[in-house]
Amino acid sequence: MTIFGTLLLLLLAFGLVSLFRFVPRLRSYAWLTAASGSLLAWGSVFLWQFSIPWQATLGPWLPLSLFDISPQLYADSFSWLYSLSLTGLSAAVIFASTAQQEPVSPLTWAGILLLLVVALLALLADTIPALVIAWTAIDLVEFINAARAAPSPRSAERVVVAFTLRGLGTGLGMAAGALAATEAEVGLLENLPPSASLLLLFAVGLRMGVLPLHLPYHQDPILRRGFGTMLRLTTSATALAVLPRLPLQSLQGQIPLLLLSLSALAALYAAWKWLTLRDALEARPYWLIGMSALSLAAALRGNPAGSAAWGSALILLGGAAFLYSAQNLWLTRLLLFSLLLVLGLPFSITATGWLAPFPLPFLFLPAFFLAHLMLSLGYARYLLRAPESPLAEMPRWVQAAYPAGFAPLVLTALIGGVWGWEGSLQLGNLGFAAASIFVLALLSLAYFRFRQVLQPVSQLQQTGEQFISRASRFLNLQDALAGALWALYRWLGRLVSYFSQLLEGDGGLLWTFIFLILLISILRGS
Repeated sequence: MTIFGTLLLLLLAFGLVSLFRFVPRLRSYAWLTAASGSLLAWGSVFLWQFSIPWQATLGPWLPLSLFDISPQLYADSFSWLYSLSLTGLSAAVIFASTAQQEPVSPLTWAGILLLLVVALLALLADTIPALVIAWTAIDLVEFINAARAAPSPRSAERVVVAFTLRGLGTGLGMAAGALAATEAEVGLLENLPPSASLLLLFAVGLRMGVLPLHLPYHQDPILRRGFGTMLRLTTSATALAVLPRLPLQSLQGQIPLLLLSLSALAALYAAWKWLTLRDALEARPYWLIGMSALSLAAALRGNPAGSAAWGSALILLGGAAFLYSAQNLWLTRLLLFSLLLVLGLPFSITATGWLAPFPLPFLFLPAFFLAHLMLSLGYARYLLRAPESPLAEMPRWVQAAYPAGFAPLVLTALIGGVWGWEGSLQLGNLGFAAASIFVLALLSLAYFRFRQVLQPVSQLQQTGEQFISRASRFLNLQDALAGALWALYRWLGRLVSYFSQLLEGDGGLLWTFIFLILLISILRGS
């Protein structure tokens, strides 16, 4: 009952925060309730260790002729790590909201708690029906919030495109379930046939939550930094959590090599964008793409623990970078220390990330190592940027609450390296760890040593910025893809409008009879 206890605790906190929104006398307790509920939920996930492996079936679904397998939940060490990371992120988001200059609505905190409940169900899903239901619920939460915040019709189009892409991913997941039902006796994720695994892998790619790159609520700093961060990282985490359970080693032929090549290209492009953009929130989609590519590459090499390690690092370090707005010297040092935990050092959370050999190592090893290096440098760069608002100028209680919100993120990263799941207490690949430390130390030394020398050379800086800007525009392929999707969306809208006018006109009844006769003829012929 420990796992269900976590879900009930979150639902109780969600109900209380929602109630306080409509009771003025209790509204001041909304933040305290949300913060306490998220922290208790994070602590309760540790108790899952007494229950896992854990399995539960949500009762038989009728009719049995249509549903051969009922939705089933399963908790293992991988889902435990993802759940611990997401509950820690929810607490960090709620605590970090205290540093916002504008007041945050209690409905935002309630939305975070409800989103976490749905995300935990997605992380525990072990059958495609359960996974599809949880994915759809997450899509609806994102669609409602993004549509409500859309400032213009063009922004609303982006919401529709995003929802459509997620829907396509969910549809591919349903197709994978239908294909698995015809080829496998048991429809668990671990037992999917190769064809269904490949379809579900494509579904994960579409559901990564990075297209369109920026949704309408990015204009609102509160929603963008708080709820937007929670939503983006949740969407990615609930997709990546499927990878450790998929039997990707059953893929035959050149398919794994092709997928690994695409992952390397995506990792390099995203890492470059992450390193060169000015704002962490603007660069957030590229962090998701880059870290997801590392996670996928580990899964394709038959390293599920490494895949879960990169996925949890995406949540923990990404959450720290995106929520860090009110800066403090000691907090900056603590978050920079957390960077060491994702360099593949022994007994760190990503120690398993570089295990399992690469095919064509002369090609893939340098590509993924360079992408990982740029992602790490970008993380440090965003932490050291100029502060938006110094923490010392804020009220005393904010100076205490705000840094405390980052504790679950750092502690989860520390604990994940030494306890609780299959990737803990691992030595990892010492060569990769040593190379990462050496290169980062060398670059840091060069930066601090020659920073004053290079600072007056404005012409050199201007030339470098122009080169980065031109290269970024050249590589900015997502604009073409988004433009094509919007053109298709507008064309479909005009087509629907044309048929609506046709049927609503004077000859509408006649056209209705014609379509009805055609439909009857087709059905009789079949």
